[in-house]
Amino acid sequence: MQYPLEGVKVLDFSRAVAGPFAGRLLADLGADVVKVEPPGGDDTSIHGRKVQGISGMFSQQNAGKRNICLDLRSPDAVWLVKELAAVADIVLENYRPGVMDRLGIDFATLSAVNAKLIMLSISGYGHDSPEAHRPSYAPVVHAEVGLMHRMAQRNATPPGDLPLSVADTNASLHGVIAVLAALNMRHLTGMGQHIDMSMMDATFATDDRAHFELENVPDTLPVCPIVDLPFGRVFIATDMKLLFRKLHRYAGLADPTPDGADLATKIDLRNQAIEHYLRQCESLSQFAELMDTIDMPWGQVRDPHDLEEQPTLKHRRMIVQIDDRAGGVRPIADSPYRFSNASSGVRGPAAHRGEHNRQVLKDWLGLSDAKIEARVESSMLKSDPSEVRD
Repeated sequence: MQYPLEGVKVLDFSRAVAGPFAGRLLADLGADVVKVEPPGGDDTSIHGRKVQGISGMFSQQNAGKRNICLDLRSPDAVWLVKELAAVADIVLENYRPGVMDRLGIDFATLSAVNAKLIMLSISGYGHDSPEAHRPSYAPVVHAEVGLMHRMAQRNATPPGDLPLSVADTNASLHGVIAVLAALNMRHLTGMGQHIDMSMMDATFATDDRAHFELENVPDTLPVCPIVDLPFGRVFIATDMKLLFRKLHRYAGLADPTPDGADLATKIDLRNQAIEHYLRQCESLSQFAELMDTIDMPWGQVRDPHDLEEQPTLKHRRMIVQIDDRAGGVRPIADSPYRFSNASSGVRGPAAHRGEHNRQVLKDWLGLSDAKIEARVESSMLKSDPSEVRD
């Protein structure tokens, strides 16, 4: 089946996670995404297991993209970027506001050669914020938008960071939605546009609990129990009061509280009874059957090393093996999109720096071999001969 974004050309100047993840999503949907990597490499190139010079984190964010390595400080680089932008549909970048202007490849400059161009700019605080100049990574946004404080309050622990880059991935996800909306609008108007996506805005907009703090009212969503059972830990998505009611009504748990017991005693005795009752489940299947009986959502507190055995991820083939460029394979998360009449999914491994310099110049610009060689041999295009593989 056809990919939804076949034929769409994306020039991806972004690095790290906010931006590259957006490019990865577009590539999974069929776009021809060309990563423009600086000679010094991407920020994620040092994180994770390296195979043939490609790290696990870089692979996760850049699988399925082609790669050119371009020194944007080279005098001729601006002309090449303009040539590529003239035939591109989308440009992605996550430099600090002002950097693209100083490089001479800002939206105003590029849209002058391609009025249909859509540019997505992801930054920590947005281009018109009083804090626009501040450097930012996901943990900085987690702190500023209140996520660290809330997690510390909820868990009664000192503040600390989240174990995933929510601010980065939220900005990329919202960025892709905006890009797809802009593509549709371009069909109506014939014109492209610039999208200014702030990591702060995206994370705040996606925070489903922000309204409690904004209106200064208590968070009424339950603190759900995590219980140690003979086969491991489980999370039960309810409060202890409702859990007792369901176990008492549908699973035969007796009420241990004597007549006339005060509220604190009643709560304590019932909680003890719940834990004792649940610990009689000696296997995961036995516990699952009990939860089905009382119609209660739950989850196994799973070690991430065991995710390949998670039944849904396994059934839906969300962990796939891609070429590791060394004669083997390596695991990677696949696209989550499931269409009834279209394809999606990771379409190849991450590329080495400059691996597709020649190929992109030929495919996108239609240059002759002689002109391609002249560009490749110039100082603006780079590659690492020790890493590049045909």
